[in-house]
Amino acid sequence: MADVEESQFSLLSLEDDLTCSICLSTFVCPVTIPCGHNFCQDCLLVSWKDSYSCPQCRTIFATKPELKKNTVLSTTPALGGRPSASTGWGELTEEREKKKSNK
Repeated sequence: MADVEESQFSLLSLEDDLTCSICLSTFVCPVTIPCGHNFCQDCLLVSWKDSYSCPQCRTIFATKPELKKNTVLSTTPALGGRPSASTGWGELTEEREKKKSNK
């Protein structure tokens, strides 16, 4: 019984790790900013209208930080990654993109 509770807790923790704190959905095109936090690329760019700060920890950046594609998150099958010949896992499926645009 404890194993079931433990695995449910692990799944909830994993879901939190795969969720953008801006849109509260699983990441679409995840990027990492210098403070180490991850967001959907589009969510982050929309939040950066007037200044450049981390939406999570509020670290302020003097200039627009270079966004780094989070290759670990973008290759996660749970986020809709799919096999490709060159990388092993490719971009998000059309269904994920369609789901995101409907929100």
